[in-house]
Amino acid sequence: MKKVLYRFFLDYEKEEKWVNERAAEGWHLEKFSLGRFVFTKGEPGTYIFRNEFIRMTSSEKEDYFDFLKDSGITIINEWGGWVYMKKAAAEGPFEIYTDKESKISYYNRMLSVFSFLFLINAWFGIMNIGVLGDSARGGNISPTIGILNIIVALLIAYPIIKIYQRKKGLEKEDQFFK
Repeated sequence: MKKVLYRFFLDYEKEEKWVNERAAEGWHLEKFSLGRFVFTKGEPGTYIFRNEFIRMTSSEKEDYFDFLKDSGITIINEWGGWVYMKKAAAEGPFEIYTDKESKISYYNRMLSVFSFLFLINAWFGIMNIGVLGDSARGGNISPTIGILNIIVALLIAYPIIKIYQRKKGLEKEDQFFK
């Protein structure tokens, strides 16, 4: 039996927690895309799910996925740079980043991508509303697109703030224990 649920998350850790709550109820993630999750009915608590933002070349990604498979991890689905994976819960805890340095590095990689997307959308938004948005030259299309760009930039700002806070918390914790 399959179930399709629609949820939109701006916080990837909350999304991952939600997917694992479904798994505890016996609904295992089979596929995902932006806001759409397909689950298959199975044994409750069989798997632990993780999501990760991957930014690698094809060959690096292939090597990384082979490494994960050798570690008993199954790649479920990849969409838009995000990868969902699962591991049997019976094998114990499932953490992708086990030390602070690798997690901070992961946060830095995500911050660079999301910051770039934020800046591009903010810039296009400002350009379309201000410079290109002259209604005497082109009507209202540019201001409308500009407003959409600004909205997207604001939506992207939320995960940037959350990731930055998590990174700073780890860095502070790391300094405290040194």
